[in-house]
Amino acid sequence: MLLGASAPQRLSYPPAPAHLVTDTYFGTTVGDPYRWLEDPASAETRGWAAAESALARRYIHGRPAYAAIRSRVEALAQGSPTRTGLHIAGRHWIYLRRTPPAPQAVLIARDGAGGAERVLFDPAASATGSAPAIESVYLSPDGRDVAFTTQQGGSEDETLHVVDVASGAMLADTLPHVGGGTTPVALAWDADGKGFTHTALPRNPDGSYARDGIVLVHHALDADPASDAYVFGRSLSRKAEYHLLAARDGTLAASVTDGDGVPAAIYVRRGKETTFTQVATPAAGIGSSTSPGGAFVGNVLVVAAKGRAPRGAVIGIGPGQTVDTGRPLVAAGDAVIDDVVAIPGGFATIDITGGDSGMRVFAPDGTLRATVPIPDVSTIDELAADPNGGDVIVGYESYLAPQRWFSYDVAANTLIPTGIGQTSPGDFSRVRVQRVLVPSLDGKVRIPLEIVGGPGAGGARTPTILSAYGAYGSVTRPRFSATSLAWLERGGATAQAMIRGGGEYGEEWHQAARGATKTIGADDLAACAQWLGASGYGDAKHLGIAGGSAGGFLMGLALTRNPRLYRAVASSVGIYDLLRYELTPNGAFNTAELGTVTDPAQFPWMLAQSPYHNVRPGVAYPAVLMTTGENDPRVDPYNSRKMTAVLQADSSSPNPILLLQKSGEGHGIGNSFQQTVDATAERYTFFWSQLAPP
Repeated sequence: MLLGASAPQRLSYPPAPAHLVTDTYFGTTVGDPYRWLEDPASAETRGWAAAESALARRYIHGRPAYAAIRSRVEALAQGSPTRTGLHIAGRHWIYLRRTPPAPQAVLIARDGAGGAERVLFDPAASATGSAPAIESVYLSPDGRDVAFTTQQGGSEDETLHVVDVASGAMLADTLPHVGGGTTPVALAWDADGKGFTHTALPRNPDGSYARDGIVLVHHALDADPASDAYVFGRSLSRKAEYHLLAARDGTLAASVTDGDGVPAAIYVRRGKETTFTQVATPAAGIGSSTSPGGAFVGNVLVVAAKGRAPRGAVIGIGPGQTVDTGRPLVAAGDAVIDDVVAIPGGFATIDITGGDSGMRVFAPDGTLRATVPIPDVSTIDELAADPNGGDVIVGYESYLAPQRWFSYDVAANTLIPTGIGQTSPGDFSRVRVQRVLVPSLDGKVRIPLEIVGGPGAGGARTPTILSAYGAYGSVTRPRFSATSLAWLERGGATAQAMIRGGGEYGEEWHQAARGATKTIGADDLAACAQWLGASGYGDAKHLGIAGGSAGGFLMGLALTRNPRLYRAVASSVGIYDLLRYELTPNGAFNTAELGTVTDPAQFPWMLAQSPYHNVRPGVAYPAVLMTTGENDPRVDPYNSRKMTAVLQADSSSPNPILLLQKSGEGHGIGNSFQQTVDATAERYTFFWSQLAPP
């Protein structure tokens, strides 16, 4: 009777009737019982999602540990300011400063490390309602003006503004719909600082703006944005995504990817030329949708190319040259050359080994000058300089050490503290970090796994949260999180797996779990979970997994492939209906990574992978917390709604299946301080309620 009384009871979920819709793909009929949940405007969908979110909040906020966890998370989050996105031109430093509990970061100017901070733009002061978020920042080469973008409520529909650095006065230039979300913003200032080339979304006949087909236009300061002249891009793919690089002589380079997860084509316009010349195809393996993959050193475009060397080699593309005829500067090695940054007297590379960062400094001809002393198991989060001279600022962090900025002395090869950095409001002195290499299930590789344990961690009953991403060649890195102490000091542990599909060991690591082989990433996660259970951390009753976006897709793969391996899953803004995702605005941008159902050769493995289509009746699934934002432009919230409905209908276990659909939020980008605190507290409470030993 006592056992029966303590057994968890299945929640009573809001009714979600199954209205079967079928689609036929190349002779295969596929059922979709919750197609009706795709319509965000219907009263049925709105009512169901609201009821689900209310149930999830009642459940999570009603757990005995919630109040204490919520209070501790907020206290830890109210630490010192964080500073990100440093840009340097002459004596001017420009960056974003976030000071809890202010809702959003503010735009800051200062004259070097010793200068006083001046607020150039405060989103909260500019807003009558909720404060917008600053997204992109671009400093003019003379340091006179800053162009920056804002977006509201996670929509990522970005508006461009310009502010005078000396006076803090906003210029009249306001340019709406310059990109964001599916089509990121790009901007490069003219050499004289009197205008810039930038991305712009085309206008539809009905007056609305498209969400693809973005192009480059030129804007002169104080001119009417309606008169901005077309520059480049109409002949390219509608999935084009840009990065722009400018040299001091006016040379402009456009790094253009055809969607996400693929390398870029590189186009260059030199001097008084009016057209761009292609100097590299995607086969060269330069850049991505998140990075241009190079920088101008003088008038030479210096790029990290991974086409022939999957971990990257550095090539200099001078006037009249292409990537094939350019000068080899740095040969490939064991580390991945993740980025190239121009600094006074040459360039620096940021190198990655299994997710951890290193840095080397080179002369313009590729002669190695120094290997910079970066601590082990850490990540470089800032590397900023004016190539014309002055400060070189390096910032790094680790699981235990918050962000710090250092001035790099090139001659002495030393990092000198600037006194600028974050301080932790909590004590991490008893927290320990362990880095191991876990054999993969297929025996082909060893997977980096980094474990962070609190003072009471250790043993199979340790509540452990394992996270991973594994997509698009993105690198998972060691990061400091002050609020993680709310979990660690309770005796919990966290672990981060650098699984295949990411870029931790270069392009081969990415290609190993992409498209038809995407399930290898879930197998790598399973290998790390099994290692944790066998090595003194959470066993299958005390292990949870967490991921978001493409990491949310990974969570869907993991819980449908290995439901008994994990006790709880927290998945945010994830892709679960792989067959329908392509029809959403951002779906087409992801076909290179996730596949296209228009190809009969790809459809079978996409159906076999699609988490929504692989939930089986009668299977005892783990506890699941799904979160999504109503304004998400990257992953349509219906993915989370449909996946929640099918899990609630089919799972045979009493474990809770919860959905939090949040208004005023999108993909998580631009979330306010309070939204971030709420999400962190809810996630930790959910995991504690499922993983903590009785």
